[in-house]
Amino acid sequence: NKSQQNVMGSDSWPPKFKEFFYIPNIIDYLRVVALVWAMRESGEGSEWHFVTWYAISYLLDMIDGEAARYFDQCSKLGYYLDMVIDRISTIVASAKAMGYLSPFSAMALLVTTVIVEIIAHGVVMYYGEVLGIHQKKMGFDYYLVNLYLGSKAGLGFGCVCYEAFLLSIILQMPLWVNLLFFPGFAFRTAACTVRLYACMYLDTTIHSE
Repeated sequence: NKSQQNVMGSDSWPPKFKEFFYIPNIIDYLRVVALVWAMRESGEGSEWHFVTWYAISYLLDMIDGEAARYFDQCSKLGYYLDMVIDRISTIVASAKAMGYLSPFSAMALLVTTVIVEIIAHGVVMYYGEVLGIHQKKMGFDYYLVNLYLGSKAGLGFGCVCYEAFLLSIILQMPLWVNLLFFPGFAFRTAACTVRLYACMYLDTTIHSE
């Protein structure tokens, strides 16, 4: 979870029964419900249905971290839920967007999705568990990664534009709208790729305190 920066220092795993009913985790369950409902309809005319429910799921993602802080309910379960649901959500949106692109563009988006959502985030999460280092601290010595993860503005710009770019494709909006969000999409893609590169050369003998 974006707010759960201290959760990696917690040894609360497997989760306690009560953690399944933490308010931020319940919000994550609702994210899954909204995402499933977004995929309920397909075919012509389903674009706004998908985008509406996907946007609801995304908005819930923006408040689960605030809820975790407010109610002091940070947990490893919440961290895992947030990371996994984030990845699944963006992969679903990417797969949906591919259906509206040319074969070449769809392949480019597929490669980007695999690198950013599966490989990069998967490696970061694995290294975070092995080394006990929060995923945001990996690759911070690279300017692009620091620019992306070092402030709410950078993170917000990259994440919001990434999702908005995919949704604008799904809604078949004018090219200028796609181009409006593309810089943020490219920024997040580049930052995650650089962070993956940084992880490749991370000294695995170093553990965070």
